[in-house]
Amino acid sequence: MYMRKSVLILGGILLIGIAVVYLFDLQRRDRIVTEVVQVPGGYGYLVKSGDKILIRQEMIPSIQKTSPFCTYNDAKAVASLVRQKIIKKEIPAITKEELKALHVRINCLDLAN
Repeated sequence: MYMRKSVLILGGILLIGIAVVYLFDLQRRDRIVTEVVQVPGGYGYLVKSGDKILIRQEMIPSIQKTSPFCTYNDAKAVASLVRQKIIKKEIPAITKEELKALHVRINCLDLAN
């Protein structure tokens, strides 16, 4: 009887601990936000946690030339992907394949025509 009560109490404490960790994780996710910023020649983005800037990206990552994002939506799409990776505790690097999948425009001259 005593053993059963001990197991139930320990299980209850463990369940409460898991719930607390889960709630703190949800709060952390909500604190990570993205912001698209205008930079010379186009757009970039910030990834922030509270007032702290975690990432300032003014150029399109993973390409040879240094060029800002051509459109607000391109910068926003990549920033959202970076945010998702941070939340999943993955390395927030962006590959060329991911840029292609998001249809990020690399050459801003295409917009002039």
